[in-house]
Amino acid sequence: MRRFYDAPAVSDIDHDALELATTWFTAARAMTVAAGHIDPSREATAGLYGRAILGLNEETCLAAKTPEQVGSRTLLDCLASIAQLPRSVSAKLVTGIVLIAYADASMHPLEVRWTSSMASAAGLTESSFQACCVNARVIASMMVDPHEEPQA
Repeated sequence: MRRFYDAPAVSDIDHDALELATTWFTAARAMTVAAGHIDPSREATAGLYGRAILGLNEETCLAAKTPEQVGSRTLLDCLASIAQLPRSVSAKLVTGIVLIAYADASMHPLEVRWTSSMASAAGLTESSFQACCVNARVIASMMVDPHEEPQA
């Protein structure tokens, strides 16, 4: 019997949605660790973004995060998958990883490199990339508690 938190069988998931989800969670995990530490707010941001912005359902997200899916991907595989996506979808992925970086209000050198690599793989123009960054900043600003003291 399947428990509610178990990932569904991969055969039960739409292949294109699973590919998008696996690419997203691989890219998001790379961005999460690029800061040098794993921050729960970054991991939560990745999940929320996948569901709300990319439109992935819970079953697909769970299946994409299994060791068989994410564990078998390299960052080069991730970049190759991004290059195959429609530009509008790959731009959403770039926006999402910038949002993850903004989760702690700073961007570390490895995060800048990963973002640049993803934007290049996606074939984004400078203006498209800037639009992704602005969109991420707008979303990030909505996630901040206005009564919270800024971190130093």
